[in-house]
Amino acid sequence: MSHMMRKTILLVVPMLLAACASELDRGTVLVTVSDAAGNTPSRFALTVAAPAGEPETVECGAGLEPVAGLDCVAHGVRMDKPSPVALLTVRAPGYAPLQQEIDFGPAGGEAPGAVTLEIAALPPFEKTDDYSTGLTEADGPSPLIELASGSSGELGPAHAIKFFIHDLPGKAEVYFQDTGKHPIHYDFAHDVLGIPWSPIEFGDHTYVGKDRTCMAGTLVFYPDMKVRNLRLPTPVSAPVFLEFFPSDNLTPDQVELALRLLEPRIGFLRLSGTANRLIYVPAGAVQEQELAADPSVIERGGFLWMTHEEIYQGLDMQLLNPGIAYGTLRLLSPEELEETVVSYTDVLLLTRLPIELPIVGGTITEELQTPLAHVNVAARTRGTPNLALPGASQMPEIAPLIGKLVRFEVTSAGYTLEETTLDEAQEFWKSQHKEAKVPQSDDERDGLPLFAEIGFADSVSVGVKAANLAELHKLLKDKAPYGFAVPFHYYLAFMNGAVLPAGICDDARDDCLSEGRTDGICGKARQFCAKGEGAGGNAAETLWQYATRLVGDDAVRADSLYREAVLDGLVFLVGHVPVDPAFGAELDARVGEVFGNLKVRLRSSTNTEDLEDFSGAGLYESYAAYASGDKAASLRIRKVWASVWAWRAYEERAFWNIEHLAVRMGVAVNQAFPDEQANGVLITQNIADPFVAGMYVNVQLGEVPVTNPENGALPEVFSILPRPGGGIQVARQRFSSLSPDEPILTDPEVIALFLASTKVHKHFAALYGKPEPAVAMDLEFKFHGPERALIIKQARPYTDW
Repeated sequence: MSHMMRKTILLVVPMLLAACASELDRGTVLVTVSDAAGNTPSRFALTVAAPAGEPETVECGAGLEPVAGLDCVAHGVRMDKPSPVALLTVRAPGYAPLQQEIDFGPAGGEAPGAVTLEIAALPPFEKTDDYSTGLTEADGPSPLIELASGSSGELGPAHAIKFFIHDLPGKAEVYFQDTGKHPIHYDFAHDVLGIPWSPIEFGDHTYVGKDRTCMAGTLVFYPDMKVRNLRLPTPVSAPVFLEFFPSDNLTPDQVELALRLLEPRIGFLRLSGTANRLIYVPAGAVQEQELAADPSVIERGGFLWMTHEEIYQGLDMQLLNPGIAYGTLRLLSPEELEETVVSYTDVLLLTRLPIELPIVGGTITEELQTPLAHVNVAARTRGTPNLALPGASQMPEIAPLIGKLVRFEVTSAGYTLEETTLDEAQEFWKSQHKEAKVPQSDDERDGLPLFAEIGFADSVSVGVKAANLAELHKLLKDKAPYGFAVPFHYYLAFMNGAVLPAGICDDARDDCLSEGRTDGICGKARQFCAKGEGAGGNAAETLWQYATRLVGDDAVRADSLYREAVLDGLVFLVGHVPVDPAFGAELDARVGEVFGNLKVRLRSSTNTEDLEDFSGAGLYESYAAYASGDKAASLRIRKVWASVWAWRAYEERAFWNIEHLAVRMGVAVNQAFPDEQANGVLITQNIADPFVAGMYVNVQLGEVPVTNPENGALPEVFSILPRPGGGIQVARQRFSSLSPDEPILTDPEVIALFLASTKVHKHFAALYGKPEPAVAMDLEFKFHGPERALIIKQARPYTDW
């Protein structure tokens, strides 16, 4: 501990303060806090840590209530019946903290009547174009925000500022970097401060060992955060988190020193309670375990700490995606949503997370989400506002608006929800028109190429999913699926060659009614279908002619209920008209040749999904199949093709003004994995904390979906980060609700997942022609079978990075 921080405390007994002491009750101590000139700071905190019990802190000059046994008085604090020995810590803005163990005499004896703690003012703060050495109290958080780099995520708006502490344990010079100009600690130290070390020397001095001469880290201010913490009496609000690199091996004692050096130089911080506090957040499991072994190192000085899990479990609101929406506020359960036609003119208040989210103007969910929850992925892709707010439907400011036309906005600073007019809503809806997009395709390529025979450049003929699966298989071998692709050519040939057989429109109407639609709307859809069936002496249409008529029909375009029923009818037609016999035989033979009697998956692979600027995740369907039988691939592939015309996919494309008739459906055929032990999604960048390098993981037991939770089952969430001394560690935000007490993956499995994902990230960064830090890949993985073998089953760009 720096001698600057461990100054000698003057213990003054009755003679100098006899008058004051005589007025105190027996067993009471007056602690006077002042500088060398006898001046008491306008605001200060005294923390008393006895060998037994929790430390107690009282903050004076802040207008707070007294703490049991500690009461602010003129120039100090009155302590009632102190323990025989206690560690006293005084902290004040602009002053070096003071910490000393005091012997108050044996239990049952009379404590000294008065103690004076003399604290020293810090040198005046310096501000340049590159840094500040302190942030004054009078200006509030503004000086920090001006020096910080801003971002926003599920924790709300964040302002991150890099700091560098030099010349330990001597002068301990503290610098708050202008992080926009100097985001890298080494560059700041070398270029601004003139420290002549090489990068390796800088690392040795700053990130390694107990005898280091420097420290470097990040302060992250969350002005709108409010989280509950079971270890603390009140919710944490507007904290400043102290973070160090996950690979830094600093000890809890060094963290405590950093807290004492930084806190008095950030004037707007509170010194007690849980609002506007400086709070240490251990980077990962290694640091959490080390601190948990002896948390008193941090707590005895009045400082706070929280784990990542505590932060995320305590959230009571998530500002997940910014945006503006106008629409009717509709309260729906996932079950009600499945039976309800909604559109971009609706704002949904969802009681639970649905499996799928159709096109809507905005979303409020009463269940918390993760960034990879399907609702948020859809909102992020569409640019629509998304908010998680438990209990929203019961809130007095929201409940009266249900069923009314509202304006809904989510920003990095919060959200607004207010009633609006139809004129304002219509003006907004008109302004959202998007430039037309026509996806490209090569429709000529035929054959059923193995993954080994195609690659990244073939996405134009087989779709991005199939092309990327081919790359994964060549890169990872048995850690990725094997299989083959069905090019776009066969979808287009089927649509142009298949003619509506007589009677199929009656079958489609029966299907329409069986799914709960009204007789009126199904009858109207039947009339639309009949025109393609050859009614009135007309020639029967091909499926392509039918689809072309549907896309151009004004009545279909104008009426969402009618449009949904007509689209459902087309899905039925595509799924039931027979394929060309020669193609069907060729497909089934290829399945038998490659997989034998094994179960396979027929996976959608269009030219409108898994793109760099459009995910399309979950829009199209995949199905299980075999080489023969009632689930032969030649029968089941029609259902994959039919999903091009599903209501949700159609509406999503309409929202983005994507030309429907330019969409092509390829199919990736790979082996099925029927014995999943765990499944998950990994993003090859740390989206939980963009200021710290790493990977972000959601994982769940068995086949329970991660992005579309069932029955409220929440996945395990963690980041993979570097660890001190090399290797990786986990920073866990929460355990799975299906495995609440232990992680789903073992340490070796996390390592295997990290190594495979790193390989994939490097490979695809090169394919996309971008530097690795500028790319984030969205990977789906599973561990399957008794041996829990790892499979990376999909790779696509994470479009928000």
